[in-house]
Amino acid sequence: MDQVLAIKSMFMATLKLSMDVRRPYKDGRYPIIIRLTENQKSTSISTKIRLSLQEWDNSKARVTKIHPDSKNLNIKLKNRLLELEKKALGIPSSNEELSPSSIREALLNQRKSTPLTFLEYANQQIQSLKDQERFGNASVYQTAVNRLVKYTGSRATLTSIDYKVISGFETQLLKEGVSRNTIASYMREIRAILNSAIKNGLLERASYAFSNFRIKTEKTVSRAITKDDLEKIRCYSLAEGSKLWHSRNIFFLIFNLIGISFIDLALLTNDSIQNGRIVYRRRKTGKIYSIKINPEADRILNLYRSVESKYLISSFNLDAVLKPDELEIIHQKLKVCNKYLKDLGKLLSLPIPLTTYVARYSWANIAKASGYSKDLIAEALGHEYGNAITGIYLDSYGDEVIDGVNEKVTDFKRGLELIVG
Repeated sequence: MDQVLAIKSMFMATLKLSMDVRRPYKDGRYPIIIRLTENQKSTSISTKIRLSLQEWDNSKARVTKIHPDSKNLNIKLKNRLLELEKKALGIPSSNEELSPSSIREALLNQRKSTPLTFLEYANQQIQSLKDQERFGNASVYQTAVNRLVKYTGSRATLTSIDYKVISGFETQLLKEGVSRNTIASYMREIRAILNSAIKNGLLERASYAFSNFRIKTEKTVSRAITKDDLEKIRCYSLAEGSKLWHSRNIFFLIFNLIGISFIDLALLTNDSIQNGRIVYRRRKTGKIYSIKINPEADRILNLYRSVESKYLISSFNLDAVLKPDELEIIHQKLKVCNKYLKDLGKLLSLPIPLTTYVARYSWANIAKASGYSKDLIAEALGHEYGNAITGIYLDSYGDEVIDGVNEKVTDFKRGLELIVG
């Protein structure tokens, strides 16, 4: 089987079967793609096939015999290449210099005589995120796209999204009472989509809406509470097994795991525990974190672990949930948890509404009050860094340093027995 195909038309490109090892799926497998290269630039075409490293021979570009269905898969991949070859021969000649993305669109019958709309391209990007199982990012993108399309209409083209449109969109959102920081979130997602369109040759840099548009943010009211307030929450008498009791457990588990996000907590499995530590890949940034399990976190985890579930928090009932539905289910769990935390906060007359976010912000606030640097706190919380030098500096912090910070932040005067039921 000839796995490498040179397309001869008004361009010279290559199609090659390849394993994309940049980002594995959660089951450890990688996608098999058809890499399309033209003028040292490339893009990819999905084959909908994913394999482990042992099931793919990269030198021969074929499925190995280790896979039980290797013969059929190799035939399927060969037929896909032949199908693309026939379509390549039918691409009309022109003086247009085709980019890899343009060739890809032509091969996939996606090339249109009318300009690509912003919505069409945005939907492609959102689907790509879903294909990578980055459902959280896809959801954020979708929200931003929906708001912009509501303002511009569904037929707005990529080139029509200019400075004037973005400025008008911002003004409209402000009139509707949308917060400045929420608007900033929308703008960042829209900017990312337009940047992607520029890289793929679908939008000229001269038409870039964000060349002169500055994304504005504002300082928010602190969502942190004091250690004394945390003591009140810990020691307040609650009926064991009640919704308030469960929500408090989740709150303090987040606090003791250095402000881990609710979604990352929900997706922790039994395999996440390694040598007395929680090891996980942060969904938002993709960075791997290792957190020492302190006694209180261990106590709470033991309340929810079950031999019948692969997840550490078995009560979330995620074992039977399909991947595309995970995020929605977890968001529902988060809403319920926050509802009861707010009820608990009212019972204790706390100065701000109590939510899972308060656990994260309070951890940071207590660490800051204890004299730790902002850089160290940022590293512990898993923030991304826009400065490469800062990133290198922060990577120098070892687990022992972060462990020491967490031990001091989560150390309470009173014993654990006071918060049991």
